[in-house]
Amino acid sequence: MRGLVRAWFGALAAGALACAAPAHAEWYEARTDHFVIDIDADEPAAREFAERLERYDAALRRLYGLPDDPATHANPVRIFVLKAGLFTRVCQCGGLAGYYRPRAGGSVIFSLYAPGFDRHAKAGDMTSQVTLLHEYAHHMMYSSEPIAYPVWFSEGFAEFNANVEFRDDGSIVIGLPANYRAGLIRTQGDYLSMPLGEFFTTATASPLVYGRGWLLTHYLMLTPKRQGQLAKYLQLMNRGKPSLDAAGEAFGDVQALWREMFAYFEGRILLPPLGVPPPAKPPHATVTKLSPGVAALMPLRARSVNGARGGLARELARDAAKIAADYPADARVQTEYAEAELVAGHPDLAAAAADRALALAPGSLPAMLAKGQAEVRRLVAAKSTDAAAWTAARAWLIKANHADPNAAAPLLAYFRSFAAAGTEPTPGAVKGLRRAFVLGAEDPQVRIQLARHLFDHDDAPGARTLLQPIAFAPHDDDDKNVAAQVIALIDAGKLAEAKPLMAKMAGTAERN
Repeated sequence: MRGLVRAWFGALAAGALACAAPAHAEWYEARTDHFVIDIDADEPAAREFAERLERYDAALRRLYGLPDDPATHANPVRIFVLKAGLFTRVCQCGGLAGYYRPRAGGSVIFSLYAPGFDRHAKAGDMTSQVTLLHEYAHHMMYSSEPIAYPVWFSEGFAEFNANVEFRDDGSIVIGLPANYRAGLIRTQGDYLSMPLGEFFTTATASPLVYGRGWLLTHYLMLTPKRQGQLAKYLQLMNRGKPSLDAAGEAFGDVQALWREMFAYFEGRILLPPLGVPPPAKPPHATVTKLSPGVAALMPLRARSVNGARGGLARELARDAAKIAADYPADARVQTEYAEAELVAGHPDLAAAAADRALALAPGSLPAMLAKGQAEVRRLVAAKSTDAAAWTAARAWLIKANHADPNAAAPLLAYFRSFAAAGTEPTPGAVKGLRRAFVLGAEDPQVRIQLARHLFDHDDAPGARTLLQPIAFAPHDDDDKNVAAQVIALIDAGKLAEAKPLMAKMAGTAERN
């Protein structure tokens, strides 16, 4: 998910790049029920950061009646909180302050750390906190209610919930005006620059969609006479009704809604935001200082987790190898080095590093997972058909699952091992994939693989339901939106034509 754009973020990052970074930054890790936060700051700042996020999580759950299944605590959201220079190196982008990567087993948010700017910002300004809360609102939407959302509402919901006030009594005010979006409501004074039909159906998250999506969400969420209409619209859309048709049925005269929305904006008096009382249970974070070896790895780790490929992945693995050699007795360093070699495509080196980690920490789930994945990839490289060898490789994934049955990553890796071997997954592997989907419903790759399994086993309607949120997710203009194509073919009864496209999507998902 692309983060929010603001020119000053790019300037802030560029300025920081001109400054020399400290040779040995001190990193802290804060753990809560829902987050693992790695931050280059001091202990009090790390604790405050984590506890504030827990308050936000509790407020969203209370406001929208979202469940908090303890089983999902085994798959916390990983947040890398990075100062501007490192954030820019990780992101390799300009003008962003944060972004979200949904992944079963541990979704990731990369957040710019700019506390100095945030402290002096006015209500309604764009800040690094706004961006972080926007991205976490996406996670809550996709993981708690994994249905199809049109792009305008996906972004509008995130914007509505990102503009908050944390009060000293522990309460939170949600739905403050996003003043930084005011200039994106219209283009050169023209409200018709994006036709209404295009707004409701577009799959591209343009600046105009961000602005108008926020405004329409704000209006529908807070206007008494429109209460219940948004829920009806989403229900209709998820039953297969086209977005614009669903809007007409749920909202009535859509042109009238459009005019009301802009009149609401021009009135400059937005409806009062929503107040959420303090959580019943005060937030708690366990904060630890990272070891020197893990702290040294953190910049490389962030870049690797971001999705490094090819030459960059190999470069990061080489640099990680040097650090791992300096800290041979640090199990976490060896595990994270093993993961870097997996990303770089070096399963032999990854297996050796995982062995070193397991010798130091025999019960480590991440080390067992890395070992199992490395052994699977070694067998793939060798084109092995040795059933006993495949069983031995999968044994590590089973051990990782036993270490925490609610961890999604071992379940997903176990299912993928059968595709890697070119064999039909066992019923247990399929059951594991279904459980991984429950635990990580926000991950489109898991959704695609389960959809492919259902499709191949004569459940095209079930596959269609799983693919629908992907079809509505934001796509670039040149993205052919294969999920939407598959859905159209299923609806037309052209299953033979849909099959190769479904296989293509699943093949890409298995490689990611």
